[in-house]
Amino acid sequence: MSKTDFRIERILHAYVDGELDARTKSRLLIQMENDEPARARACELQRTKEWVKFSFEGEKAPTRTLPGINWRLRHTSPFHIAASLLIALIAFGAGWGGRSITEDASQTIVLNTSRNEAPHVILHISDADESRFVKVLERTEQILRQYRNTGAQIEVVANSGGLDFLRTASSHHINSIKRLIAHYDNVRFIACSRGLGRLRELGLDTTVIEGVDAHAPAADHLIERLTEGWTYIRI
Repeated sequence: MSKTDFRIERILHAYVDGELDARTKSRLLIQMENDEPARARACELQRTKEWVKFSFEGEKAPTRTLPGINWRLRHTSPFHIAASLLIALIAFGAGWGGRSITEDASQTIVLNTSRNEAPHVILHISDADESRFVKVLERTEQILRQYRNTGAQIEVVANSGGLDFLRTASSHHINSIKRLIAHYDNVRFIACSRGLGRLRELGLDTTVIEGVDAHAPAADHLIERLTEGWTYIRI
């Protein structure tokens, strides 16, 4: 990413976050009238922001402190920091190694392996939609087969309503998940520990399917993976 592109990205991020002053915003809007790539990028960033906001609606702030946070950031809303970081990382990822993808079942995944790196992919599910989770399982197995023996790593992360698919009391996909875990040593299913805690407080059974990891909050884990450059796919 060139310095000019990086500067434009920063301005577009500030625009989407409502942080531009009136003069700069006016100049940007005029520029975007004749700049289709800039308009498209602004729309993409806005969608990404909405995905993150929707996916973590109701979540509390991550429990760990990110390294290098200065005094001002420590006095800002922790959730705002986490969400902003996710938005920035997902959006900037295309230039830094990771990226964000949304797909439907008919599309074929093409991951970034231009530097001969094995793909590292997170598939994120945050609602209790059976058809979406079927797509998650299909996509997971597709990637595993496509990149077999390449060192690829795949993680399926569930929070909020998506937890229903990883709990033994509510999932209709127990055998499919067990089969994937048993057949592939490079796939992990991760249930948000914070979300499970909330369900436990409601008196619900929070036992997860054998082999599912339930030791970390989804927000913490996604931030960690995105900083490592993993590709993020939300279905």
